[in-house]
Amino acid sequence: MNDHNPYGGREQTLVKHFILRKYLERFAHIIGSRWNGITYVDCFSGPWSVRSDSFSDSSFAIALDQLRKARATHEQRGKQLKLRCLFLEKNPHAYAKLAAFAERVKDVEIRTLNRALEEAVADILQFIHSGGRQSFPFIFVDPTGWTGFSMNLIAPLLCVTPGEVLINFMTDFIRRFFGTQQSFEALFGSPENNPSLQTLLQLHQQKMIDRAGGIEDRIEMDVEELLLDAYATSVRLTGNFKHVCTASILYPEIDRTFFHLVYATRDRKGIEVFKAVEKQAMPVMETSRAEAKERARVRKTRQPGLFAPEFMPHSEPTKVLRERYLREAEERVLAILQAKRRVPYEEVWDAALSFRLVWESDLKDWIREWGKRRLVTITGLEPRHHVPKLDSGNTLLWQSS
Repeated sequence: MNDHNPYGGREQTLVKHFILRKYLERFAHIIGSRWNGITYVDCFSGPWSVRSDSFSDSSFAIALDQLRKARATHEQRGKQLKLRCLFLEKNPHAYAKLAAFAERVKDVEIRTLNRALEEAVADILQFIHSGGRQSFPFIFVDPTGWTGFSMNLIAPLLCVTPGEVLINFMTDFIRRFFGTQQSFEALFGSPENNPSLQTLLQLHQQKMIDRAGGIEDRIEMDVEELLLDAYATSVRLTGNFKHVCTASILYPEIDRTFFHLVYATRDRKGIEVFKAVEKQAMPVMETSRAEAKERARVRKTRQPGLFAPEFMPHSEPTKVLRERYLREAEERVLAILQAKRRVPYEEVWDAALSFRLVWESDLKDWIREWGKRRLVTITGLEPRHHVPKLDSGNTLLWQSS
């Protein structure tokens, strides 16, 4: 193993780890200012496909690195931040590497378990609760497939309060498996009170009918959206989270979604940070995908390209998805404003940023444009401010008749 280009050929993991690293960087500093400790739980630790001698391309090493940085910052301010980690891995070979890594760590409380998640939920909960109420839990669920983390199984983990959860939802694997209603309910939970799951089950029945009718591609496109919406809704309802958002990760060399990261929190600040990280991650994904495609093209043609990958245009799927979600998000915000006419900024912020690839800068651009057209005025603005801010008492007033 070596530390040179550990993500070559697995660019989707590069993007996932970028999001995890950048989010934990902000998360740990913010939580450290409010709580006395952080309890980090990785339910599928691996290591898998790690290439660096230092395990720097593993999720558990990335988490430790960011937690330590936050602890060092708070130590400089005179505060001691206690770090606790639980790493879970069922594969004996991978676990041996994980345990050896953990044995070398002396400055953080670490517990490792060589078990499947199905066998370890009670131990995870016990570890979390043993940290006390002043240790904030963050739970990372990153399976290698689409089994082993059913909604009923992880429900107790989702219900940990306070706490946040990040789940790798293996969209492409799940999309290919259209099983029985029982299999859907195992993963997503009961369709009761979840309209997205009810629609998904109806679409499954329709797919069986229309398979011979030549419209399966259209249905597959609908299915991906419904799969994700149904799962995000189930996570929100099961854990009683106020906020859930998702980020899309594409395959390196083909224009299709590999998986989505589903993030759940009870604090709007978490969404603010996660969406900022999603925005940062998009250029990373585009550049890494361009490099992967260029390598594949060179292997096939034996001819180098004229331009470096970072100067290549964004891939069509990302561009199309962003345009779609921007349109839908703007329509949602307009509908709220036109219906209520007087709306706190936080309400339209929640609505807009619930869409993937839509960021606060987009919402503020719309508000600026509506302001120029005298469709919207803003109350509560600070002097010399022209756009609203969260938690500042700003309200949007819809002026159109």
